[in-house]
Amino acid sequence: MFSKDHRINMHINNGLFNGKTVYIHYTSKEGLDAIKMQRKISANPNSERRGTNAKKGVYLTFAKDAMNGMNAHNLLFFGEEKYALSALYCVIFVFNNPLYLRSAPVTSGSHVTEVISLSDIYFHQINIIYEGKNPFI
Repeated sequence: MFSKDHRINMHINNGLFNGKTVYIHYTSKEGLDAIKMQRKISANPNSERRGTNAKKGVYLTFAKDAMNGMNAHNLLFFGEEKYALSALYCVIFVFNNPLYLRSAPVTSGSHVTEVISLSDIYFHQINIIYEGKNPFI
């Protein structure tokens, strides 16, 4: 996990930061750059990459489901080649105020939960614990 700050490890392991649920949004280098530039995680799908039938939403996982890029590619993106670089970076955060989010197993019987925000997540709504290269081993 995070080797430099044991407190971040603790928050990821127990899934809470100051009593709030910790979420992870996996992304590519380009995606992280866009998130930082726009100061939000956009719910609008990139139709060039995801096709015209892609559903709107910001896809997240709970901290308990933290995983490396290869596992995220297989478990979240179902090994789709066009998503091969989609989990090399991530944003780890908590919401400042509770928000209703849909959540369900990624697939039937999966141990990984997919959480979806149907609207953009703006920086003023969250407390970012970490952003950068996917630190999970």
